[in-house]
Amino acid sequence: MAQNERRFVREGNSYYHDGQFDKAEELYQKAANENSSSYEAAFNVGNARYRQEKYGDAASAYKSLIKSQTDPKKLAECYYNLGNSQLGSCMQMVEQQKLDGAIAMADSALVSYKNSIINDPRNQQTKYNYLYTKKLIEALKQQQQQQQQNQNQNQNQDQNQDQNQNQDKDNQNKEPDADGDGIPDRVEQGDNPSQPRDTDGDGTPDYKDNDSDNDGIPDSKEAGDDPKNPKDTDGDGMPDYRDTDSNNNGIPDGEEARAISPEDAERILEAINKADAETQKKVKEEDSKSKVKHDKQW
Repeated sequence: MAQNERRFVREGNSYYHDGQFDKAEELYQKAANENSSSYEAAFNVGNARYRQEKYGDAASAYKSLIKSQTDPKKLAECYYNLGNSQLGSCMQMVEQQKLDGAIAMADSALVSYKNSIINDPRNQQTKYNYLYTKKLIEALKQQQQQQQQNQNQNQNQDQNQDQNQNQDKDNQNKEPDADGDGIPDRVEQGDNPSQPRDTDGDGTPDYKDNDSDNDGIPDSKEAGDDPKNPKDTDGDGMPDYRDTDSNNNGIPDGEEARAISPEDAERILEAINKADAETQKKVKEEDSKSKVKHDKQW
């Protein structure tokens, strides 16, 4: 078994140096299968995977190997290569614009390099990779922040564009209304737009007149809730904004608008009754003062 293990490792090394990393991985794996405790075989499996840019698989190999090692030198090697594998995965995520995952993977690499330094404080390359990774994380976070700002800006632009499009649609769907009373010009002009209707005969056609019947009540108020179909209270075929007696009660709308509402009349009556009661009370008090009371003297 030992001879097979060494043979597979030597053959794997040959392919590795020739750049045939996939075949090298197969042979290293055979060597590891022959001897599951072989550090060299397992370590080289991770190296061959790393060379194929199979960074996740390489990291798994190093993590498994770390669990069985106690020698500081070997632990430093495993943690160093684990950090390199994690850094490789980080760069792949950067290319894919997966910045959240890239930052998380770079953080993991930083921890791996730190553990390598703990086990071998003299290794300058590990210290360089550690500092490089710290700078990389800062740059990635800045890029992430900029990306988020760009996304927010694009979203705001899209929202503004949607609002403008909706406004344009509303303007397109909105019918002309020259006097701004809510009643479309086509309704106020009548059946013959070339001779638009002038209800009060003041020389200003209804579609330009805010008070078409000249009753003192704006057309916008008399039109009701649906100006496209103006309200006709008495159902006589004449909409309220053109009808000077819209409820057909014999009292012109203008006078009714100026009249006191039933609620106001009730409040006025209540105030009068209250004032009258106070007056009566004062009169009784004055009468009682003017009467002189004479007691009998015996």
